[in-house]
Amino acid sequence: MGTTTTRQPFRAAAAAFFGTTIEWYDFFCYATASALVFGDVFFATKDHFMGTLASLGTFAVGFVARPFGAILFGHLGDKVGRREALIITLLLMGVSTTLIGLLPSYHAIGISAAVLLVILRLVQGVAVGGEWGGAVLIAAEHAPRRWRTFLAAAPQYGSPVGLIMATSIFQVVSALPENDFRSWGWRIPFLVSAVLVLVAFLIRRGVNESPELEAHREARARSAHAVEVAPLRTIFARFKGRLVAGIGLSMLGISGFYFITTLMITYTTNYLHVAKPDILKIVTYTGLVEFLSFPLASYLAHRLGERRFIAIVSGAAVLWAAPMMMLILTRDLTNIAIGILVATAFIGAYYAVLAPFLPKAFPVNVRYTGISLSFQICGAVFGGTTPLVGLWIAQQYGLQWGPLALLFALIAGSTFLAALLIPNGEGASAEDRQEAAGDYPGMAVERG
Repeated sequence: MGTTTTRQPFRAAAAAFFGTTIEWYDFFCYATASALVFGDVFFATKDHFMGTLASLGTFAVGFVARPFGAILFGHLGDKVGRREALIITLLLMGVSTTLIGLLPSYHAIGISAAVLLVILRLVQGVAVGGEWGGAVLIAAEHAPRRWRTFLAAAPQYGSPVGLIMATSIFQVVSALPENDFRSWGWRIPFLVSAVLVLVAFLIRRGVNESPELEAHREARARSAHAVEVAPLRTIFARFKGRLVAGIGLSMLGISGFYFITTLMITYTTNYLHVAKPDILKIVTYTGLVEFLSFPLASYLAHRLGERRFIAIVSGAAVLWAAPMMMLILTRDLTNIAIGILVATAFIGAYYAVLAPFLPKAFPVNVRYTGISLSFQICGAVFGGTTPLVGLWIAQQYGLQWGPLALLFALIAGSTFLAALLIPNGEGASAEDRQEAAGDYPGMAVERG
């Protein structure tokens, strides 16, 4: 075979990690700024609650755009190549994030500032919609079988590292005098993105195409029955059940994560009057806890089985929901840290194993589209709305631990059920192998 099919397991994992780190750094910059400052800068309302709600609304808008990114880049990644799709998502994310840092405020150009913010947020959402699935696949499909559980998790490390970078720099700029922070300090993290994206682009550009995808193309070229079908059509014709289960499987990693980060930043500062630098420090530690939990989780999942491991940690997260909120409501920083960081350990452990587990539900020719849609539809419906729903619950019920604990338990419980139900094995039933080889005779009713 040519060089395009040569496996590069560690280089591919490194490219997935560095690119995803920058993608998530950009994303967390927006999430943090939307919780702390965008309400005043871009919506200039006298009602602080409504300003924060409007700001979190723009955060949610990005999630609405994610499924469109999943469809666009899923098609590109399945038909043209994982590598090309990933380069485009990186550049889109970097340019939109840098431009957000240059936007004039509401006081300078009026409502146009909010409109431009929403447009750039939509571009961010489209880019993120295509990033995760491609990064997971470029790492997983280059990995040898015995290392797949470990190397497929490489993009997941980008999330906590990006979070640590974003919240660390926001800790620095949020310590500026309030007027300086609101006028120019918050822009610095966004402008730093331009340099980071250039570095990630140079790393990602040197990775070969997925060997599995190349092998699939060769098999289809030899097949007398190969028929080109759009990946999206195939997913909805044959794999709807797997898609629904994939959405549920993604709940803890998306909705649960934004519960303990974006929502808790807003909730603790607005309702419990915790100082911004203090809660940002705790959220920075969530990135560290996630990072440390990943290798241990990969090892345990390799020993126990990925399905069983995800069921165990998501079930533990359900049980932790009530103690977590009780600890947070004490207003004590140590208790708040314990509540959030224990939840983070469960989420991080599950998140590391999600990357090698979910792709096995779909054959290679629709895999980018299948896992991207699962993850990003979940984000569109539940991820961006979690901070909004949580804020509404806090406004309605005040300082009660029960309603927010129930919300987190429902999020974790969805992942627990999906882990038990999703058709998986190796994602390579006889039907899947026929589909991947191009020998599947028509578009039959879904069996999985």
